[in-house]
Amino acid sequence: MNTSGSAFRILAAAALAGCFVWLSFQSAVRESATFDESFNIVSGWALRQTGRRPPAQPSPPLLLRWLASPLPAARLRPFDEAVYRAGPRTYGFNFIYSNTVEPDILLNRCRAANILLGVLLALLAGLWAFQLGGTAAGFSGLGVFVFMPPLLGHAHLATGDIGNALLCTAAIYFLWKGSLAPGRRAAMTAGFIVGLALSGKYTAGVLVPLGLFYLYTWSGSRLKWLVFWTAGIALGLCLGCFPVSPREWLTTGLSVARELNSGHITYFLGKVDTAGSRYYFPLAFLLKTPLPALLLALAGFYGFNPRCPGGKARLLYLVVPAAGWMLLGIFSNTQVGIRHILPVYPLLCVWAGLAAAALWSDGRLFPRGAVCLLFGWLSACTLLAFPGYVSYFNEAAGGARGGYRYLLDSNLDWGQGLKELGVYVKEQEAGHIYLSYFGCADPHAYGIKYAPALMTACSKLQGDGLPPAGQKKKLLAISVTNRLGVYYTPRSLFNWLDSRRPVKIIGDSIWVYDLTEDKEAQKLLSYPGLAQ
Repeated sequence: MNTSGSAFRILAAAALAGCFVWLSFQSAVRESATFDESFNIVSGWALRQTGRRPPAQPSPPLLLRWLASPLPAARLRPFDEAVYRAGPRTYGFNFIYSNTVEPDILLNRCRAANILLGVLLALLAGLWAFQLGGTAAGFSGLGVFVFMPPLLGHAHLATGDIGNALLCTAAIYFLWKGSLAPGRRAAMTAGFIVGLALSGKYTAGVLVPLGLFYLYTWSGSRLKWLVFWTAGIALGLCLGCFPVSPREWLTTGLSVARELNSGHITYFLGKVDTAGSRYYFPLAFLLKTPLPALLLALAGFYGFNPRCPGGKARLLYLVVPAAGWMLLGIFSNTQVGIRHILPVYPLLCVWAGLAAAALWSDGRLFPRGAVCLLFGWLSACTLLAFPGYVSYFNEAAGGARGGYRYLLDSNLDWGQGLKELGVYVKEQEAGHIYLSYFGCADPHAYGIKYAPALMTACSKLQGDGLPPAGQKKKLLAISVTNRLGVYYTPRSLFNWLDSRRPVKIIGDSIWVYDLTEDKEAQKLLSYPGLAQ
């Protein structure tokens, strides 16, 4: 056994995982709370304090409990269930921004818990690629994962998306492992992970038909494997849902399904509707995924022969589930972000890693040069996008600055830019600004004094009145979602800005206009009806 070679591989994998942690955490500490984070955190806190399912929370309990696990319970204000029930999102906002612990400490603790899940998912993707294609495939798959902006963007946020991607990928992985050596333990383990995934997010339900399909392909007694797999699901679901009963999990899931089927306000290619589009997720995937990763994925199909050893398994366990999640998004009426098909990305990383290894093993100069070029391109575009991984768009979309022409919400503007805005306002010595914010953070927490103008926030933000008449510089900062009127009726409320150009774009999501000499704009923003 070559112990020095094994040690080097472990150190190299640890270095790549460390790079993922650094990029994710540095993004976390630079961004304000996004729209769902405070609600998710306080929902997990409610579970810890009451042992009951939080009302109005559509997610199952497992990942909510995980998010709230790092909260310093002894230092926080007592949980007030009556106030929480009166307004869960407002309570979540106040929990983060009006507690006895600084907001950044609460946010970053919960975000760090998710970064840990992201690292585990990165290592799982690298391990799977290694087991399918050897050392080169393992490191290539891990490398693609580490420099994948959609994964970096959602690993550092306190939501259930990266945890869902981890559990769904693990479920498919263990189904694949079981297919190599079918048995009761393999079926039980695969089912248990599916049960945990179902107790983390309802969209993991796609694992059930996938699992039934895979079990049919296992050799041996299919009925026996199905019985143990089902028993594993039941065990995982009961443990993952605790203290919520599986019956309540099912009732809530049916309610969530009806709500999702009713649709959600969606911005797509400059238009707003609630029915969704069959092209939303395919286009989001093509524009939010780095081009070199897409090229590596395409290269994986070049010369691919499913009759080769392991070829059929790669199609069944990488391509088929990825297509399943994509179809789930395509036929959904609720389409608000690439995060809803995040489980596609670990599978893409494994596939791209296998493709890179195959090109490298070719031995010729051109394939190896292409691999080096693609990985150099991937790492460069990801590092240049730092820390704005939530708002990342590839070159075909014109980068993050061009993304608003195609998609919004958690694809680009999710409220993450207030902290950077606070730094900019201080640098400009603007003092007191006009603000039209889309998000769930408190501007005061980042030193911003403001006059609210058509805010779209999860809590009523009173602001500080109009800027003083004698203030030298007067700025308007407006989230691009509000600028385009996505949640306004009519949408044209800020169309008077069409003839004006922003002087700065903050965090790819907040447009800043200098209105110092623009008396007409100041008059419009002074209209009392604009304040909230």
